[in-house]
Amino acid sequence: MRKFTRLLQAVKKPKSNSMRKWKLFSLVMFATLNMITNTLMAQGVPINGTVLAEDGTPLPGVTVTLVGTSHATVTDMKGAFTLTAKEGAMLEFSYVGYSRQKIKATAGMQVHMVMGDNGQMQDVVVTAMGIKKERKALGYSVTELNAGELMKNKNTNVVNSLVGKVPGVNVTQFSGAAGAGASITIRGGNSTSENRQNSPLFVVDGVIYDNSTQPTGNSGTDGATRSNTTYSNRVMDINPEDIESLSVLKGAAAAALYGSRAADGVIIITTKKGAEGTVKVSVASKVVSSWANKLPEAQTQFANGSYPSINGVLNTNTYSNWGLPVGPSDTIYNNIKDFFQHGITYDNNVNVSGGSKNGSFYLSGSNFKQTGILPNTGYNKTTFRFNGEQKYGALTLNANVAYSVANTDRTLTTSGLYGGGGNGAMGAVYTWPQVFNMSNYQNPDGTQYRKLAGALPLESDVDNPYWIVNKDRLTSQTKRITGGINASYKIANWWDVIARLGYDQYYTNDYSYTAPGSAVIQMYQNGRLSKNQVSYAYTTTTLMSNWHKTFKGFDTHLMLGTTSENTDGTSQNHWGYNFISANNISFLNFAPTNQFFRDNVSKKRLVGAYGEVGVSYKDIAFLTATARNDWSSTLPQDHWSYFYPSISGSFVFTQLIPDIPYLSFGKVRASWARVGKDATPYVTSTYLNSPINYGSFVGVGNQYTKGNPYLMPEIQNSWEVGGELRFLKNRIGLDYTYYHSETSNQIASPRLSNTSGYILMSINSGSVINKGMEVALTGKAISQKDFTWDVMLNFSYNKGRLGNFLPGVSYFYPTDAQFGSVKAASIPNGGYFLGMTGTTLLRETDANKKEIPNGRYLVDPLTGLYKTNTNNPIVGNREPSWLAGFNNTFRYKHFILSVLFDVRKGGDVYNGTDYAMVLNGLSKKTLLNNRQSVTVTGVNAVTGADFDQTYEADKSYVINGQTVSGKYIIQRYWSSTESGVGSYVQNSMNFITSVNWVKLRSLSLTYDFTSMLKNKKIFKEISATAIGYNLHTWTNYKGMDPEVSAAGGTGGSGSTGIDYLGVPAVASFTLGVNMTF
Repeated sequence: MRKFTRLLQAVKKPKSNSMRKWKLFSLVMFATLNMITNTLMAQGVPINGTVLAEDGTPLPGVTVTLVGTSHATVTDMKGAFTLTAKEGAMLEFSYVGYSRQKIKATAGMQVHMVMGDNGQMQDVVVTAMGIKKERKALGYSVTELNAGELMKNKNTNVVNSLVGKVPGVNVTQFSGAAGAGASITIRGGNSTSENRQNSPLFVVDGVIYDNSTQPTGNSGTDGATRSNTTYSNRVMDINPEDIESLSVLKGAAAAALYGSRAADGVIIITTKKGAEGTVKVSVASKVVSSWANKLPEAQTQFANGSYPSINGVLNTNTYSNWGLPVGPSDTIYNNIKDFFQHGITYDNNVNVSGGSKNGSFYLSGSNFKQTGILPNTGYNKTTFRFNGEQKYGALTLNANVAYSVANTDRTLTTSGLYGGGGNGAMGAVYTWPQVFNMSNYQNPDGTQYRKLAGALPLESDVDNPYWIVNKDRLTSQTKRITGGINASYKIANWWDVIARLGYDQYYTNDYSYTAPGSAVIQMYQNGRLSKNQVSYAYTTTTLMSNWHKTFKGFDTHLMLGTTSENTDGTSQNHWGYNFISANNISFLNFAPTNQFFRDNVSKKRLVGAYGEVGVSYKDIAFLTATARNDWSSTLPQDHWSYFYPSISGSFVFTQLIPDIPYLSFGKVRASWARVGKDATPYVTSTYLNSPINYGSFVGVGNQYTKGNPYLMPEIQNSWEVGGELRFLKNRIGLDYTYYHSETSNQIASPRLSNTSGYILMSINSGSVINKGMEVALTGKAISQKDFTWDVMLNFSYNKGRLGNFLPGVSYFYPTDAQFGSVKAASIPNGGYFLGMTGTTLLRETDANKKEIPNGRYLVDPLTGLYKTNTNNPIVGNREPSWLAGFNNTFRYKHFILSVLFDVRKGGDVYNGTDYAMVLNGLSKKTLLNNRQSVTVTGVNAVTGADFDQTYEADKSYVINGQTVSGKYIIQRYWSSTESGVGSYVQNSMNFITSVNWVKLRSLSLTYDFTSMLKNKKIFKEISATAIGYNLHTWTNYKGMDPEVSAAGGTGGSGSTGIDYLGVPAVASFTLGVNMTF
């Protein structure tokens, strides 16, 4: 103890940052060795037993806890458990809806516990600041998932494991590429700013855990476009096997104590700990086979070619596919299907855990090695974790540290360099002529084979997708370390003090290489290389004190605390072009005048003070109030302090009226909260961009966003009401919530007039309004000795709207990204928050010049085709009408079968992949009438006369005084991108579907071999698992998987609902084995 005290005192006053990190590391290592040593020196006796319900059926999932410690285990599917404890220790048995039971442990005892129904809810969930509370005391909605539920459809990205299981949660997967991330929102988005990802706050073992989506490669004027590849979200750095439980705090009242970063909800992850007893070793190994679950179908009836002029002369020196019919001598290649491969993943995990009466430890290591469905792509993640706890009388110390390394090999999906030309692999795969052998990409001398080399200059050519994935490299490596030390001192049985230190840091190094001979602009044709390093460091300290008193039926608690947060970010860019000599990929191989550098630094500091007071009466009525004040460095001094309170309550009416027939438990709840949200760093000031060198010159210039020294925080006001009911001795459960939130003072960055000298300016304007409903229905449909069937059905909908906004702003675009003919947009004055604008065909108008709904289309006599509305009308709402999940768990003897269905109703999806295929003549839609004719009907836009004209391929027509070939008109009818010309691709509505789907999200079967083990001296438990993921989708969507998005979740409204030339989603099959020694 003296050694620890001296070490703790040394850490308090570090001499430097490096010294502080070294001493923090030393403290963690000291705690690790101390906890492990104490564990090995204090072992107990094994206690075995079975837990049953009153009707004799086994109770799986019962928590068996050593009283006075944090060590516990849970019963298996047969209600059996094994726990090591010292003789005389007290064991407590707890299960949702059942009375808690306690027994004293004796050597060699065999426990046979029968748990009776208590008629009330007593399960405990983790809430804000890691405080555990009984669910019945909560005045807001919380959903908790345990490790078993998460492992049923284990995904290396834990966000994807929440799909269909938590009402109010919407997950968008970026793509099926190796290492692809996902975005998550709870009860809709609350901010319009592109830099705010509308993602909930993640907290791991009490430490805030960054979940940013960092684009890879260079950014800015010489960087990669936002849609050029698939990104990872940083929660992927967590090993899912380490997770013990996950709590989703949805409302502002639930999350208010966490401050500014929690306005979008909180996800609290608690990792595993050791249990008192002998040291336990667990090994889990899985192999996964994956494949593209749906690919677009290309037409194979017409070869490459186009009709670029009105005379109808065919040009075959093109990748467009408007040419002649395929002849008997032509070979058809299945380029799209052949490009993809079967992915393979090896997932191996090992952990060692143990504990004594006063301490425990948990050590784990894992490796996840994934080969993607695209050639030469993959994701390789290695993780290590230590969790430990040690008690010294009234002092309890907890320490945890995790380290991960993630390496990703990616590829460009669409166009690469901003302003640099080139194309991405997926954009070419879906539009490559089927009469060209795409796999033939390289000449014998190693240069790119170009089918049209003699007709097209290199900068006008298209890179072969195989050239891109084999020659052009896009890699990323992220190294991350997170950890925390928590000290809790119990001053009295009613008063304790907690001090916590948390740390989260990662470095991401990106490497991007464009091979010489690539189809880019001339300055890059002799090669290009870039490296980008992004660093993130977050440090937090917390001091908290809790008081708890009971008297005369009242139970009261008070909590006061303070926290400080420091966030530091840097980025360093280095890029160059034009290699001096061949086969030497190095910055030393560039002339100094062709190399460029740029550094950026970002810092933020936030200090908060908070408190919570609660009172309850005889477990009938509960009332809790919280308050927090934050001071943020990202806001002007006049506004950097902001206060927000919350109040919540619940009333358990079945405590007063206990004999309601069939009703086991009943509760109503309500809450109201206000939460503040600060700005991103430096938006209050106009600053100079960091210096950038151009050869021997250094350039400095104003940033393009004007600072606003009067900026105020966003303020969210929200309320919710709900209730929980349990029927038939808790066999059926119902949880209902209705909520409403409005986030005002939106920090948005609309475009300014060019005369201002800036492009954007951050201002406070408008509000985002969300309202919706959540329902969760649980039930034990069958409960027999050898067979049980548990059911969970959840349903939710959210209606997101953008309130009043800047006068004169019809649409607000949170990002400049445009996909095909549409853009993600928010519509002011009560319009869609997740809207889309695009182009449509103009219709005839009435006497007041208003367009007639479903009226005839206007035809331009100058083109003979329809006219388009180029004023960017609203074309869709990307938000689903509702979401649902249907989760089933069947247990039969040693088998467990789990089936999860994921349901979505409504929400528009733009099929940008089909747009590109129609544009290039590869979509089967373009086979209408075998391309021999098209018909244009409507009204002449000039004369108002009826217009009805069929254009035939083998005829000519006089339009605007010119003789025009029918072949030219037909191609133009489908694919013209000229402004105002109403071609098929110019009508966004041709590619938008209000999507419905039912997905067989996961199907898993587990068999437990433990009962077959005759000698458990070596193996304590063995089970095998088979999992099918994303096996089938029933949908009205005609494109690929409508779930994925282009550049999904990179900020603001993201691009959910836009399917544009992405890597298709995957289906997979997993075989795994779990062993415990």
